Amino acid sequence: MAKCNGNFPEDVMIEVLSRLSVKSLLRFKSVCSEWCSLFENPSFISKHLRNDNDDRLFITYMVTDDEDDYSYPTDSFCLFPDGTLTDTSSVDLDFQQPMREFLGGPFDGIFCIHGPANDRLILCNLATKESRTLPKRRVVFPRFCSISDTIMGFGMDIMSNDYKLVMIHTLWNEKRQELCEFAHVATYNLRTNSWRDFKSFKSDHYVMSFWSGSLYLDGVCYWLSRFRNNDQAVILSFHLGNDVFEEVQEPHIPESEPTILGIYNHSLCVLLSHNIENYYDIWVMKDKCWIKQLSIGPFVGVQRPLGFWKKGAFFVVSTSGQLLLYDPNTQEMRDLGVTCFDVSVHIYKESLIRLKGGDNLLDFDIPWHVLGVYQTNSC
Repeated sequence: MAKCNGNFPEDVMIEVLSRLSVKSLLRFKSVCSEWCSLFENPSFISKHLRNDNDDRLFITYMVTDDEDDYSYPTDSFCLFPDGTLTDTSSVDLDFQQPMREFLGGPFDGIFCIHGPANDRLILCNLATKESRTLPKRRVVFPRFCSISDTIMGFGMDIMSNDYKLVMIHTLWNEKRQELCEFAHVATYNLRTNSWRDFKSFKSDHYVMSFWSGSLYLDGVCYWLSRFRNNDQAVILSFHLGNDVFEEVQEPHIPESEPTILGIYNHSLCVLLSHNIENYYDIWVMKDKCWIKQLSIGPFVGVQRPLGFWKKGAFFVVSTSGQLLLYDPNTQEMRDLGVTCFDVSVHIYKESLIRLKGGDNLLDFDIPWHVLGVYQTNSC
């Protein structure tokens, strides 16, 4: 495959290339056809994502018009270009004009938005400046039923070596004023550009929140959920290869509850919050067993945790609305200079995932130089 390598063994050349930035790889596509094909290979794209250590912080938050007491809050988006967060300067990203609604992401560098017309979903890759408008779904919900809530996930199906978007809809029966019996699942396959719809678990079984976010690891999407009958927390997983849901029981510790999911040393982890005095535990799953990694706290003036960062560090929001980063290795709490409400944090990774077949993102008002984007012609 990677034959433009001089005297280097092919596996060494692939390893070197997989550690380069998206900007460099897009430029190197013109070196030879073998490299062009390699950079579109799902296995190489996945390897590049695993080797990319330049994670960056992406946040969404709500803003209001200070001069208009009756204005509705609007979504705003912000990227921190420095992956070390040594420099905490940030750049606002304006998605407002070309979309009706921000739906989710970034999932491996991919964002999902609601298009401005025809009720269409759009996938966007900021690093490659590509987008794809997804085909409309031809699905008929049960009579009197409509979508009440939706959660999403995205990742590689390691069985088919392709990427999938998954949407889980909770349906509401307007006539009976109750939840429909089953939740509805739709999966979109990137390679075939097609949807598959099916019924899943009973709607009255889980409470699933859009704001809890989605986590992807090794072919499986995870969401933090709760049982409706007793409000006990549970982790719900979805295997992208066989479309099967499973429950992952969280560590059951009295007087505590899970608050966020994350990845710690390439393993699923959960942050447990103790109900008194703002103590936290980080638990990591090893060989299907939970192991307590460390305990931290107490913290003063912390409202709630938001999400994991790198090496066990995690973000919290203070009681005054400040975005803070706590590093358990140094026991340092840093102020990132952002004060807002309804903030959520995400890890942005540049990705080579191709979205051929859609409109280009040139009309989006985004400072592309911040992302290190390099334009190139496709193969």
